[in-house]
Amino acid sequence: MLVGIIAIFTGYCINAQAHTNELVNADALLVPGLIPPGAQPTLTLQARLDEALRLYRLGYGRRIVVVGMRSEPAAPPASGAATYLIEHAVDPSAIVVLATSDDLPSLLDAAQATVAPLGVRSYLLVTDPPELLRALKMARDRQMTMNAAPVKANAPVGRGAELKALWIETWRYLGYVLINR
Repeated sequence: MLVGIIAIFTGYCINAQAHTNELVNADALLVPGLIPPGAQPTLTLQARLDEALRLYRLGYGRRIVVVGMRSEPAAPPASGAATYLIEHAVDPSAIVVLATSDDLPSLLDAAQATVAPLGVRSYLLVTDPPELLRALKMARDRQMTMNAAPVKANAPVGRGAELKALWIETWRYLGYVLINR
């Protein structure tokens, strides 16, 4: 019974964070995603990049940092994501693309190590709503100053999809808190 109560409370917290926009000025907009080898990002990454572009143009960040795993082992790190951002009038010097690993803790570590020398101390995390609570927890465990910018375009559509996403993310969050930390 206690496990059920914990799971329900965690799901509630995930849902609350998913609907919370914490827009503040930050040094960088952090966008996690699969980095494709070609010039076109995946649809999920494209929605995240579009939201990052919107926030960048509104002045919420000086840089856009895209972190993620490569879709192919030999894919060049700066492929699809950087091309997409440059095509949408982002100064190339404001773009950092890191294709390193497939797990979020490693991606956060790589981002922090790479952009800290560039003066980046605070981030707006631009990702899908269900992932926000877990990603923010991981970032804050690494002493990263991070706030949430949920990508509404990638939110689950329909009650069934929303409940499924909450269920999956509840167990991912609890797994991270109880095992992986």
